[in-house]
Amino acid sequence: MNTVTQLAGATSPRMRGNFVMLRADAMRLLLPQQEVLSTEYIDSTPASTAEAGIFVCADGDKQQRKVIALSDHLNALTFFPDGRFLLTQLSDENNELSFAWSEVRVLIDADLEPHALPSVMQGPGTLVDTYVELDGELVFCMDARRLLSRTMECLA
Repeated sequence: MNTVTQLAGATSPRMRGNFVMLRADAMRLLLPQQEVLSTEYIDSTPASTAEAGIFVCADGDKQQRKVIALSDHLNALTFFPDGRFLLTQLSDENNELSFAWSEVRVLIDADLEPHALPSVMQGPGTLVDTYVELDGELVFCMDARRLLSRTMECLA
């Protein structure tokens, strides 16, 4: 018996397609693959800047770029956490931030069953309204627009 499904209530139509699972410590997010433009490995810790929550990472011979590391609650961290060695760039022409993750996994032609969050967990300004179960873990469904919007709020 799947108690998570029973607690969550309604089930949405199945999601089929290509997705990217992004993990930052215990937080797991699922985005459509087309909204994640690139992923790359970094071998050094990004340096702090005068801007709270913003770090910079040298990009080889190229210019430095801005990096953000999110907490389990989608807040910008003021320190760069150990174990974040993957950077992603999200699809937004006005976005110059890269996001630091512990794990990035591409799911090709995935067939997922989304579940609505319980109504007590939903409300105005809620970033996530559905989740999927992946390898026995909850993964919250999101899109790049929501993630970038939340990030900009944290940095303001």
